[in-house]
Amino acid sequence: MSINALWKRRTMLALACGVALTASPLAAQVPPAPPVPGKIKTNGFKSGAAKKNTPVASTKVKEKVHQLVDQIYESEVELSVQQRHSKILKMKMDVFRVAIADPTKIEVVAFGSQEVEVIGKETGTTTMTLWLGEEANPQILSVQVKVEGDNSIDDLRRMEYSEFQKMINEFFPNSKVQLIPFADKLIVRGQARDEQEAVQIITIIRARSGGSGAGGGANGAGGGSLFADGQAADPFPGGAVLPEATVIDMLKVPGEKQIMLKVRIAQLDRSAARTASTDLIVQAGEFGWSQIFTGVAQNLANGGSGLVTASLNSKHVDLFISALAQNGYAKILAEPNLVTISGRPANFISGGEFAVPTVVGVGGAQAATTTFKGFGTQLTFLPTVLDKDRIRLQVTPTFSQVNPALSVNGILGLDTQSVSTTVDLREGQVLAIAGLIQEQQRGDLNRVPFIGDIPLVGPLFSNKSVQRDETELIVLVSPELVHPLEPEDAPTILPGMEVTEPGDIDFYFMNNIEGKPDVHHRSTVWYMQKKRIHQQQKDYIHQTKSDKYYINGDYGFSE
Repeated sequence: MSINALWKRRTMLALACGVALTASPLAAQVPPAPPVPGKIKTNGFKSGAAKKNTPVASTKVKEKVHQLVDQIYESEVELSVQQRHSKILKMKMDVFRVAIADPTKIEVVAFGSQEVEVIGKETGTTTMTLWLGEEANPQILSVQVKVEGDNSIDDLRRMEYSEFQKMINEFFPNSKVQLIPFADKLIVRGQARDEQEAVQIITIIRARSGGSGAGGGANGAGGGSLFADGQAADPFPGGAVLPEATVIDMLKVPGEKQIMLKVRIAQLDRSAARTASTDLIVQAGEFGWSQIFTGVAQNLANGGSGLVTASLNSKHVDLFISALAQNGYAKILAEPNLVTISGRPANFISGGEFAVPTVVGVGGAQAATTTFKGFGTQLTFLPTVLDKDRIRLQVTPTFSQVNPALSVNGILGLDTQSVSTTVDLREGQVLAIAGLIQEQQRGDLNRVPFIGDIPLVGPLFSNKSVQRDETELIVLVSPELVHPLEPEDAPTILPGMEVTEPGDIDFYFMNNIEGKPDVHHRSTVWYMQKKRIHQQQKDYIHQTKSDKYYINGDYGFSE
């Protein structure tokens, strides 16, 4: 066999093997790669508890997925862009299609066929898919785009707040204010000199930032202004308006914030006081109140009924009211002492309630219920510390009494008198509110028995008189700053601890209702506490005597 024949034979054999391999079925080749798990959802793949599928069904599902899905594209590139900024992507192939998962995060603008601009709109993450090349055989690129916040805007915002913080601290040198921007919030921290200055600072910041208030901090004001009669003027006119933000008040105000209100409610007999107007003027001159009580006395003498409000010194108020009560001109109705926190209201109610039947309809059916209406004396106070010893006090007294003449369908009516006023007082000064007048008229008939009942002749033996009584309610309020006692400052012996039970001889023969506290006895109140206190005092006395005898006495160590 020649060499040419040998080469021809080998060539035919190789061609025969190639044709055999080409004609072999697809199943005889290497089995296809399974799809990426977790990326394709089919009826055989469900979330939750895993199900045991037969190997035959699982193989069929995999073969079906492999036949239908050619390729799954995941994010291959990560791209970061700042909010309100953009980046341009220059591709090596033509871009003929773009898809965005969340259009609210980014915006894509095409410049030509190979340049794409990605613009950041809102912070977050989204996916951008690009189709490049020819439409018949495209190249697909998936890009994960992360939109970050604009650092330049945040830096500018911090710089603006820093300048504004410096201006506030210069305008309020006795306060220390710190402005902390956080997202769309503005936290105001620091310490203010007093409540009034704290309110002024927060008002100015809210006016400049254009936002609303949220929750109060140490001021306890819930983010709102403590004063309803005005606002602080902007000390920086013409300044730039800061970004809109919600102001969170966390300013602290040092000092005492608890206020005790000494209240005295008295009823003045105007009829008797009108006849004694000269005495009022004389007493007012003695106490240094001539300017105030002269006007009050003239008002009483002229029959006036206007409201009289005065700020007095508490030095002689108790003495003056006691003098009126002793002479029968006034009657003290109540003397409550109220303690409240600055900026929080305090209430005092003294009186009663009466039932008022009402009919309530629910779903076409009517049901009778009973509510109670109160009457008597009701006082509402709202104190606010403005300075170290200056207090703004809002007082609203209401006095009501039952009047059967105002009854409607058997329901009693009320005569109500109310007034509201706001004043600034120093600690210890007294606010006097007067002018709440009640007028009653009554008639008396005096006659001689039997003869006064005879017609025509009876009026000659009888006497008719008409008396007009006027009473005026006076409210005296004196605010004081208080603070709680420390445990070591509290008195060791409280009232009632010295009260003892008398023995048989003291009770039956000496007519004593209390025993002698200086002898051994059984206390009626807090026996163990009293025994412990007396034992401590006894031990201290023995220790003192022992020290005096052995140290400073004749046998002591000192001369």
